[in-house]
Amino acid sequence: NQLDKIMEVTGRPSREDLDAIKSPFAATMVDSLPRTEQRSLRDMFPQASPEALDLMKKLLVFNPDKRLTASQCICHPYVVQFHNEDDEPVSSQPIKIILDDNVK
Repeated sequence: NQLDKIMEVTGRPSREDLDAIKSPFAATMVDSLPRTEQRSLRDMFPQASPEALDLMKKLLVFNPDKRLTASQCICHPYVVQFHNEDDEPVSSQPIKIILDDNVK
């Protein structure tokens, strides 16, 4: 189950985290799942550098409002070597990808 795998990494979401998804169906799905033990990223990726683990920790967050933004990601130490502010256009408005996941 995809949600089981996600929660293995992120831990069980709080009510605030579920509300941020804005999907009553998602909350119902999470509530119906058995509790799973959260795994350490270090255990999952033992060869990863501390910087890589830190970036993954900040991106693999259940609540989309608490994840790093694209602008924050490109400044992260793990990828900063690829950062070129002169060649990185920034949208003047949020980009929203509409997915209706309220229906099973």
